Amino acid sequence: MNCFKLQNIAIATSILALLFLSSFVWAMAETPQEPEIVLPEGVLNAPQIKQLFTGKTVAATVENKDQEKVFYFGKNGKMRQVRDGWQRNGTWDVREDGRLCVDLKGSRRDCRMIVKQGNKFRQYAVKKDGNHRYEITYDTFYNGEQLAKISKKPILPKGTQKRKGIVKLFSGMTVESVTASKGRVSQTYYDPDGSLVQLRSGVERSGKWRVNKNDRMCLQMEGLEKKCRIIVKEDGEIRKYIVKKNSRHQHSVSYRNFLQGKRF
Repeated sequence: MNCFKLQNIAIATSILALLFLSSFVWAMAETPQEPEIVLPEGVLNAPQIKQLFTGKTVAATVENKDQEKVFYFGKNGKMRQVRDGWQRNGTWDVREDGRLCVDLKGSRRDCRMIVKQGNKFRQYAVKKDGNHRYEITYDTFYNGEQLAKISKKPILPKGTQKRKGIVKLFSGMTVESVTASKGRVSQTYYDPDGSLVQLRSGVERSGKWRVNKNDRMCLQMEGLEKKCRIIVKEDGEIRKYIVKKNSRHQHSVSYRNFLQGKRF
């Protein structure tokens, strides 16, 4: 009797297992499979991308737009980007599936395919429907780090301030400044209305100040021509620099003691 029951239990268990397996197979057959992404001709694989970019300075453009960028892809996985003189640091690597991945400070990590089309190398964001989105064209490759040589505009120092940052620093403030060449000390009040008053060696003089669209702080003292300079936060202080084409910018003034309102 016990043997008969055990046989029935075994048979029932086998039937249930077969039914479950059949249901699983049927469900898998009914589940729609992801269509394979169609890639364009000329897509580079991982070794080709590494060989093309490693240790190179690369000039890039966005076609039909007035945009120019220069990149340096270091052998250690670090990179720098220069656009309109402004530089950003980051890292880069290549995925096994042939995607160039870039992670620049201040933006999210992006992985893109590189396609050789004629003598150009174009970057695309891969789309499942095959309508891949064009982003940028890598035009010219140079050995080694040559950002300053290749960039069409002088590379600005790290810490160079944008317009809003400059206005926030100076507007409505009395600021003590020291010239880099002769060590002359001045007190200057930067009125929010664009006028200024400067006190140096007991003598007051007036002028105007503004920040232009190129993020330069422009001063025009009475009887003198206007001068526009970049403002840089570095080494724990605020400095003014004369921009040079060779990117060896000249330190002209250091600012210290920012005080609210007119203090003289």
